[in-house]
Amino acid sequence: MLNHASYGLAPTAMLEHCAALRAELERDPNTTLGDALLVRLRGVVDAVARELGWPAECCALTTSATAGAAAVQRSVALGPGDTVVVLDCEYSSVIRGWRRRCDEVGATLTVVPVRLPFDDAGELLDEMSCRAPDSVAVLQFSAITSSAALRLPVAELAAWGRRRGATVVVDAAHGPFHVGLDWWRDVDVVFGTLHKWLPVPRSVGIVYGAVPLYPAETSLTFDEACPADRFGWPGTFDPASRLALPEAIALHRTWQAAGLFAECADLADHASDALEAVGAVPTAAVGFRPPRLRSFLLPGVDLDALRRRLIDADIRAWTGRYDASTALVRVATHVYNDQRDVDALVRVVGAGR
Repeated sequence: MLNHASYGLAPTAMLEHCAALRAELERDPNTTLGDALLVRLRGVVDAVARELGWPAECCALTTSATAGAAAVQRSVALGPGDTVVVLDCEYSSVIRGWRRRCDEVGATLTVVPVRLPFDDAGELLDEMSCRAPDSVAVLQFSAITSSAALRLPVAELAAWGRRRGATVVVDAAHGPFHVGLDWWRDVDVVFGTLHKWLPVPRSVGIVYGAVPLYPAETSLTFDEACPADRFGWPGTFDPASRLALPEAIALHRTWQAAGLFAECADLADHASDALEAVGAVPTAAVGFRPPRLRSFLLPGVDLDALRRRLIDADIRAWTGRYDASTALVRVATHVYNDQRDVDALVRVVGAGR
């Protein structure tokens, strides 16, 4: 399994913990949900925000990064004639959400292409300057992009947006509990996922806003003063994953203290070297590679055939299409992976070239 970055993968102990929380809620939902739940969730938000180094009063939990993106797109001020700038390597549903919002209000969506392999932040900034006007309402980009696994220079991109008066929005679906997020002071809004890189059962996300954010759905708590409450009741839902976050954080700390994440990063480096040796092309130069998530261009490889070979070999890795003649394969390393997992993937990729 080299694809926990798509949907997360919680260990058995966390699944059992989440099931126990769910059973507790189900014993008497009339007392465990409603106001009592909101109180518990405030404590969870405090714990997560403290771990990330974010101000809890600006944070809330969501169902997913997609739910967070929808909330941001509905909340950020946008009007006729405004410009929203995004990169073409953003998650497709996020781009579609901005396009829909721009169409609704008469704004313009500018999608800036990002050349792969990515090796020059200055080149990207120049491309953005060529394509965008001097005044930008919203700049949105990922801290770590999904398909291409690029670790983008948040501070530099945010500064570009600030100079143009933009509200700076960061998609951090692959950020929390994977890389440091100390850049949050440079941006206005962050939405992300917690179940990808934290061992919590899916699904749970997070939003941070230096500007007011409201959930996309109009729920009973939609207009609460506290963001944690505002997003705390999206309608009847299963809050067990959110309540399991403190236990997941404790387990994450244990793994970190044992040096397991450093081993995961070393394994990702091995994957980069080994796949490059069989003709795969890393999507990013070394300075733009996330520690435990790597993506590779496979020129001339048939995507459907690659997927069949991976399934036949019982290998789970994300694959996609870069262009008509180039496939993508992405590797996510976790504490349960070892070199045998990577070497099996390398054999399949190498045999298909």
